[in-house]
This record gives sequence, structure tokens and C-alpha cells, in this order.
Amino acid sequence: MSPPSLVIFGTSNILSDLFDCALANGLTLGKVVLHWPEEVGERDLSLAERLRQLASHCTPPSVQRLDDFTPAAGELYLLGPTTPVRAELAAELRARHGLAFHTLVHPTAYVSPLATLGPGVFVGANSVIGPGAVLDEHVFVNRGVTIGHDTRIGAFSRIQPGSNLGGLSRLGRGVTVGIGATLLERLEVGDQAFIGAGAVVTADVAPATLMVGIPAKFKKTLA
Repeated sequence: MSPPSLVIFGTSNILSDLFDCALANGLTLGKVVLHWPEEVGERDLSLAERLRQLASHCTPPSVQRLDDFTPAAGELYLLGPTTPVRAELAAELRARHGLAFHTLVHPTAYVSPLATLGPGVFVGANSVIGPGAVLDEHVFVNRGVTIGHDTRIGAFSRIQPGSNLGGLSRLGRGVTVGIGATLLERLEVGDQAFIGAGAVVTADVAPATLMVGIPAKFKKTLA
């Protein structure tokens, strides 16, 4: 029996993490489905380059346009972008195809059996999800993250590498926690807030605000 085939919708700079996690879980890389033309920044790696590098390790996934995509048996579905377009793409896929999304966890991560992961959640290598933690749909947890006990993270939030979130906290929808940031326990972080890299958050954070520094202070309101 063939292993399940992972289909990734959209591309981004974390695509290689998704490839790595899929292979570590014994999945086949089936397709990358593009919802609009790829934009490659000056210091980004293009999808073509990522697939070229992948070819020395396995058969790379095929690439097709969303308009040409039809679901098939044996496929698992995951979102590629971590930016705000993630929510828009998920809504479009539900409207077009009614897809159920896969929860992908790297085998080196620890997820407590008392934690709850929603559909479409990704947990990267060496991350720890504590007991009682709840990650709503399509939360993206990068490598080396610690999420404390009984902390809840709202849908479409992204937690960047090396972040440390204390227990009994509540993060809203679409929150970004930057690389190496620390949030003390029992905090409330509003929807669409952005915690800068390396920040140490010691108090509640209002929605749609950028917080930076040690201790973290208000930088600006986000549009």
C-alpha cells in the first residue's frame, strides 16, 4: 500500500520545512498547488530551486495551478503560506472543494497527549506542546518552540523558531510571535498582534499592535 500523498497549497519560505516534515513522517510529496503566481524576493529561494534541491533526496512534487486541481483518494492537505493570505486560501479551498486539512507534526517534536491540535496545524522539529494546550486550526509552529501548559493559540497564528510561550496564556487569531520571543505566563494577546523577534512580553497585548524589545513595549498600531 502506498503512503499518503501530501498536497501543499501555496508556496512560501517555509516550504522546505514542510517537505522535511513530510519525509520524516514517511509521506510522499504529491503536489504543490499554486493559487496565484509566485513572488520571489531578492533573498528568497524560488520554488524551482527548492524542487531542484529536493530531487537528490526523493521525487519532487508536481506543480499545478489551483484551477486545475481536483481532490483524489489518498491525499493529505496542508497550507504553504504563513502570512495573512493563509486564512483567505483556506476559505477558498473550503468553498471550492470542502477539503479537510491534515495536522502535520515532526517526529522529533513532543505533543502532550493532553494537548489539542486543530486541523491544518503544523508543528516543527524539536518543538514542545504542553499538556492542556489548544492550537486552533492552521496554527503554524516552527522549529524549537515551547508552548506551555493550558495555553490557547487562535486560528492562523504563527509561532516562529525558538519562541517560548508560558502557560495559561491566550493568543488570539492571526497572531505572530517572532523568532526567539518569550511570553510570560497568564497573558492575553489580541487578534492580529505581532510580537517582534527576541521580545520579552510581560503584560497583556492589545489587538493589532506591534510589540518589540525587552521588556516588550508598544511600537505601532498595525493596519
